[in-house]
Amino acid sequence: MKKRKVQSVIFYCDADQNKHFLLLRVNKKRGLFWQNSTGSVEENESFQEAAIREAIEETALTKNNLISIDDANLDFKFKDQWGFEAEEKVFYLKCKELWKVELDPTEHSEYKWVNQKDFSSSFLKFETNSKAVLKCMEEKC
Repeated sequence: MKKRKVQSVIFYCDADQNKHFLLLRVNKKRGLFWQNSTGSVEENESFQEAAIREAIEETALTKNNLISIDDANLDFKFKDQWGFEAEEKVFYLKCKELWKVELDPTEHSEYKWVNQKDFSSSFLKFETNSKAVLKCMEEKC
């Protein structure tokens, strides 16, 4: 059975209509690399529900701060770190404003906001994460 995974590109737009992306650094135990919010879809949960839940769990984002959640129409198939087949769907979570990001130390050690003008694919370990951010940049704020 394929594992169902989600990836969320979390961002807000500033007054100049520039996007700022939230990147999360996984902790030392997990490899110390930067990524978007990611996670597994639980039984009886939709991909979209999982994307919202994972973002809330990983960053302390509140539903009141969400303007929209959009299906990015990006799907990736790969083998996870344990060799299981995985299907990952990507969502864009547009936020109203900055908030006090609170990380779960069992997963992440740092976060940073990156202006789209400063973004480089080299910031992220996985190509799927970079593709998701780059595609999001093509959309209007």
